Amino acid sequence: MSIYPQFLQQISRYYPHQQRFLIGFSGGLDSTALLALFAKLAENQPHLQLRAIHIHHGFSPNADDWAEHCHQMCRQFNIPLIVERVTPTSENGIEAGAREARYQAIQRYLTENEVLATAHHQQDQTETFFLALKRGSGLQGLSAMQVNSCAFGVPIFRPLLPFSRAELEDYVRTENLSWIEDESNADNRYERNFLRNTALPILRRRWQHFDDAVQRTAQHCFEQQQLINELLAQDYQKIYRQSDRTLSLIDFAEYSPAKQKALLRQWLAEFGLQMPSLIQTEQIIRDVIFARSDRNPHFRFAEQQIRRYQQRLYLTPDFADLSRVILPVVPNQRLSLPDDLGEFVLEQRANGYMAKWQNHIQPLPPTTLPIQIRFAYGGKVRNPQGIRQDIKKLWQKHNVPVWLRQRIPLIFYGEHFQSAVGFFENFERVE
Repeated sequence: MSIYPQFLQQISRYYPHQQRFLIGFSGGLDSTALLALFAKLAENQPHLQLRAIHIHHGFSPNADDWAEHCHQMCRQFNIPLIVERVTPTSENGIEAGAREARYQAIQRYLTENEVLATAHHQQDQTETFFLALKRGSGLQGLSAMQVNSCAFGVPIFRPLLPFSRAELEDYVRTENLSWIEDESNADNRYERNFLRNTALPILRRRWQHFDDAVQRTAQHCFEQQQLINELLAQDYQKIYRQSDRTLSLIDFAEYSPAKQKALLRQWLAEFGLQMPSLIQTEQIIRDVIFARSDRNPHFRFAEQQIRRYQQRLYLTPDFADLSRVILPVVPNQRLSLPDDLGEFVLEQRANGYMAKWQNHIQPLPPTTLPIQIRFAYGGKVRNPQGIRQDIKKLWQKHNVPVWLRQRIPLIFYGEHFQSAVGFFENFERVE
């Protein structure tokens, strides 16, 4: 029996008017079924704009062959394919690193009004549920995957969640399609593989409809989490600021521990992040939210940093340390700044210079000294009125968080601090 009618129902229910889909295509069984279903949909709805993306992790010696297989399949279905090579980090585990690298790559290619479609199915849902259970992630984590959701700022559609892997295999075989087998799927050192190959088959042999029960439980958890969010909505709206997606901590101590954890998880869910474990949640509350007022605490989570500044909670990328970077500046030549900070240019004018960086434009006086950009300076400076100030006070006056102070280009004339582009200027260093 074809699964296409049910697939069509998923499209009609969740994205009846959507015209652009980016299909995650590994070349494996599941994503081959997804690609073929979308290709059939496009035959009946020619207005659809489909693309596929294959993430080349480079883990396997067969990775180049897999990419070529994906090219052949996409040519067969007349669907354009993007092949993107990534190098995952393994600091938080190779599985988490690969997942983040995938979504970062997809973010770069996803266009406006385009939705990512992935081939997660019923058995994937069970594995996700158990991994969340192992982490102690709470209701938000146990909600596992939803047909329609968001992760890393990417809108995700999972139309195959109601289907079993066996149903997908029957469909692919019926359509006479080939797929690749990733040899790493047999490596039980990976947690998901251990569940898939060892633990879950035992449970499925014992209970025939085990995956259905897990899916229902995940849905119950999702609905309970939605109810909690509704009950917390008034408090959450008081402390959440949409403009910079930060959380006010001014009255946070007045909430019960359970409410604190719920509000923190709701905030992290805004970013589409995997939910922290109970231990991680308690660490964030203890070591960041309630750290001493004279500290600048941070907690590394999901390849990012949770930080506190002036009684607000921030989630930031894990920025590189630029404190030792020194870049010579040549007037009228564009300079690429490190760690994705964009381009800087110092235009020479008749009466000096004009510094341009991001949306900042700042005039500077002439000099015969070498000009440099640095990203770190601590000490006293003297303003144009001759008043000595600690540069830290200037940063505070401009409400610049601690972690951003090393991401603003500092102009030096020789060894003399001259300006922080876009923030303050014409200060002299005091020896």
